[in-house]
Amino acid sequence: EFFARCQLQLTTGKKLLSPADDPSSATRILGLEQRIASVEQYSRNVTQLEANLQTEEVAVAEIHSMLDDARERLIDVNNGIHNAEDYRTFANDLANFRDQLLNLGNARNANGEFMFGGTATETLPFIRDAAGVYQYQGNQQNRVVPVADNRSIQFGDSGFDVFVDIFNGNQGVSASANTANTGDGVIGQVGPTQPGSYNGDHLRVVFTGPDSYDLVNVTTAATVASGVAFAPGDTLTISGVTATIDGVPAAGDQFDFQPSTRQNLLTTLDNLVTELEIADPAGVTRLTNAVNRGLENLGSALEQSSTVRSRLGNRLQSVDAVREANASFEIAYRTTLSEINDLDFTEAAARLGDQVNALQISQAAFARVQGLSLFEYI
Repeated sequence: EFFARCQLQLTTGKKLLSPADDPSSATRILGLEQRIASVEQYSRNVTQLEANLQTEEVAVAEIHSMLDDARERLIDVNNGIHNAEDYRTFANDLANFRDQLLNLGNARNANGEFMFGGTATETLPFIRDAAGVYQYQGNQQNRVVPVADNRSIQFGDSGFDVFVDIFNGNQGVSASANTANTGDGVIGQVGPTQPGSYNGDHLRVVFTGPDSYDLVNVTTAATVASGVAFAPGDTLTISGVTATIDGVPAAGDQFDFQPSTRQNLLTTLDNLVTELEIADPAGVTRLTNAVNRGLENLGSALEQSSTVRSRLGNRLQSVDAVREANASFEIAYRTTLSEINDLDFTEAAARLGDQVNALQISQAAFARVQGLSLFEYI
């Protein structure tokens, strides 16, 4: 039996041939094998997660680049004198950016799932409805992937995070010029007089002539000030909001200031395309106001894409750290498992050799005893 056991140990390379050999060690071996299996699964998760995060990182970088290019086009619109054909060219450029961004918003990952649909991976994230409005059909939930015991990493970002969670205006204030204005007043830089100073009321500047205006709080239906003197380039301050107005407004022209609201970047670009398509080279005040607001909105979109890229970079760094930690744990588990259960072949072979020698000596002695007889002593 000893020889059979020794030979089986040498064949399998294991010290323990059954749990009965050492119940305590057998329990430890089972636990270590389970931990190793878990780490191997975590490693597979990490590999898949990294691939998807890298794919998203490329897509978000492309989104950021397109938004930056669109902003440069808008700056070109505001610089110089353009004819109708120029404006149509600008409109086509922005329409191309819009359509490419729509395609990126509906891109799929390596698993064939919609990348920016949240957990609604089989639902087309972005559509243009019958009214021509861009809608997000995914959800705001994000998937997470277990990568270690008690540790998960976010799988990706929803289309809401990347395309929709973008506030128009600047620092919580959104400005607009009434499309019925007849003067050439243009709203420049807009924002709160200081962080948190704007209370969110709907405010309106109503020009009573080219050199005076009234300040109205539309929310409370109260006139804040009347007959305020104006000169082109003046900075207006009303209830915590500051805005610069250039040009010469006409009597009855209105400029509104309201709380910023979410506006998806596809809608931002689509609005600009519309304004460029109807732009009149003979009177560009309306277009200039639209472009100024568009530059603010694209600035917000660029900030949002930069935030998403930063989060992706942090997740990829976490993936690297987790991979290294998992590899270290697996080495430690396998080393311990080897110490408990792996056979020392040199020691086992020596034991087997000693036993063979002992057996051979015993057999030789037995043979000599068997050959003895009484006649050898007479």
